[in-house]
Amino acid sequence: MEVLQHILKTQGTNVTIIDLEFKSIENLEELLPQLANFSNLKELNLHGNRLAYLPDDLSLLDTVEVLDISNNIFSDLGQVVDALSTMPNLIHLEITLQSKEEEQYILECLTNLQILNSQKVNGDQDGGDETLEQQSEQQSERSISAVQDITLQQYDLEQMAILYDSIREYKKEDQEDKQFDQQIRTIMLDLQSKLKQNNPDHLTNLYILTAKFNLYEICFKSIIKYFKVNDKKLDVIITKIHDMHLQIFNDMSNVIQNFKPQSKNQSLINDNKKQVNQSQQGDKTIENRLRLELSELQQQNAELEKENKRYLDLLIKHSKGDRASLPNSEHTLKQQNDSYQSQNYSKNQSSSIQQNNAIFQSKQSQNLNSVPQQINVRHLTLKQLKDVINEIYESKQKFDQKCADSKLPRETMEQHMYTYLNQKYGLKSLIIEWATSIINALKKYSAEDNDVAVFGKILRNECDEEFRFVQTQVKNTMQELLKMYLRGKFPLKHQAEIKEMLNQRINGQLYEEEAVDIIKYMYNQEDSELLLNKLKSYYIVPQKNPDRRLTREEQLSLLQEKDKYKLEYSVFQKIILDFQLKSHEKYLKKFIMTFKQMDTDANGIIDENEFRNLIDILNFGAEDLDIQKYLNIIDPYSHQQITFSQCVTLFSSESVPGSNGQLQILQKISEQ
Repeated sequence: MEVLQHILKTQGTNVTIIDLEFKSIENLEELLPQLANFSNLKELNLHGNRLAYLPDDLSLLDTVEVLDISNNIFSDLGQVVDALSTMPNLIHLEITLQSKEEEQYILECLTNLQILNSQKVNGDQDGGDETLEQQSEQQSERSISAVQDITLQQYDLEQMAILYDSIREYKKEDQEDKQFDQQIRTIMLDLQSKLKQNNPDHLTNLYILTAKFNLYEICFKSIIKYFKVNDKKLDVIITKIHDMHLQIFNDMSNVIQNFKPQSKNQSLINDNKKQVNQSQQGDKTIENRLRLELSELQQQNAELEKENKRYLDLLIKHSKGDRASLPNSEHTLKQQNDSYQSQNYSKNQSSSIQQNNAIFQSKQSQNLNSVPQQINVRHLTLKQLKDVINEIYESKQKFDQKCADSKLPRETMEQHMYTYLNQKYGLKSLIIEWATSIINALKKYSAEDNDVAVFGKILRNECDEEFRFVQTQVKNTMQELLKMYLRGKFPLKHQAEIKEMLNQRINGQLYEEEAVDIIKYMYNQEDSELLLNKLKSYYIVPQKNPDRRLTREEQLSLLQEKDKYKLEYSVFQKIILDFQLKSHEKYLKKFIMTFKQMDTDANGIIDENEFRNLIDILNFGAEDLDIQKYLNIIDPYSHQQITFSQCVTLFSSESVPGSNGQLQILQKISEQ
């Protein structure tokens, strides 16, 4: 183990204490020969690992006096005790127990113990029942596993670890182990620090419940992360369930936290029932008062949202180029708002969707530069911009699902950008400030980063929203092909070594032969030649021989690297992704031009009549029944709001007769 080797190199064999806490150790047998090298070892800490059993013979640890094996996943206490009995000098043991019987069993088997779980062992066995009962009571005071009826026991940690291992096996990856152990350690240390405080029982119970909830949150977030990449539909469902559970738990936590117990002493409560009744009546009065205040705040909030919406509408319209001052007349304000709402959803649709669709009906990305000069424009870095883009993507995905559940029309990505900003900031000045900053950053970084370029084209309705998933798949495919190449070239290397080499390539440079192999595997001959010619100008030429005399190692390395050109992986990936984007744009070119002819207000949305005209102009042989079928799919509730991305998705999934059998509608359009 690397930790033991490091200790051996830096401190030698005379160390007396070795800490192996939270190191994901599953088999102690492999470490015994290394531990035996430390001839003066007195204390060994194995807390928080994944030990299910101990080696039958631990006599090699003959100098160890203090051993901590708590918070592991032992399945057979008898086997563990038998193994511990082979340690001749063990006098202090830390181990997680679930009952008084287990504690008594250890004391009977390990007679040399002087300290068990930080408590001195009483050698006088007379009156044993009373002594054991006192020890159990002391243990319960400091153990996280015995606070009233709410406990966090070793069994809970074992079940959670088993569940996480099942998830990890399902995902077929192990890079999260260190993070997993660190999260558990953080949760348990936080809980232990809180339990040391003199808190009321209800708060202590809350802290234990919160720790248990957070432990299972690790599993929940891990599986959500997996589905976010591999199954978008299931990710939406699981995320929704998770969010609801989280909200329920938070609400319950708030109730418990705000609870005020009438007394700490149960005997006093029984002796003073009148005081308890008065206290309960006082709590009801406070509860009623809080409910009344909450109702008033909700009403005020609704009024503020209405007012904010009206002024936000005016500011957005003003920012489009209307240099006249904002109207002061309340009558004018109402006229503009009513006129605007008449162009959007019907009266029976939700007010929140009305507000968000109302504000941003036309192309904001072309007009944000006309906002008043007092708006503070932020200068976003590339990382900040990409973080915002990912947040907008996630928000859009959840919002689309809500619209589908509520039978409401989808928003365009541009509309939802403002919906997202409105939900996050609320204030009109901040919305305009962030929108302007995002648009400026898109202009600045589009040529530099493909993800930014794709988002910008989605905003301008020059690319469909689903294409970002295609780009993600391309990235994953490139990495998988590189991994396959390395496996084929180095068949004798271990899986971990291949993974390390892969990470070095992804975070640094790859050789020309590797880049050529990936490209030829992914593309046909014509596209491959085009991409390979493009790569030539980006290769890093090997350095010439230096004037000084080289060592043998340097000469050998130079011979091995001779004539091997390298390429930055980030550059290689961008070239591939840009090629994919340009190919997709070429594929959609005719459709985009026709859609823009129908979309006269350039907001990325057309109605039913415009959709029919679109199909007529595209002329891919659709009959009236086909058009009606398409409308039932794309606009089943006749909202008269069909987005650009919905059209692309529909025409990518529906087929029509072609010269060589069935073709996707978009493919037939592009070939005309």
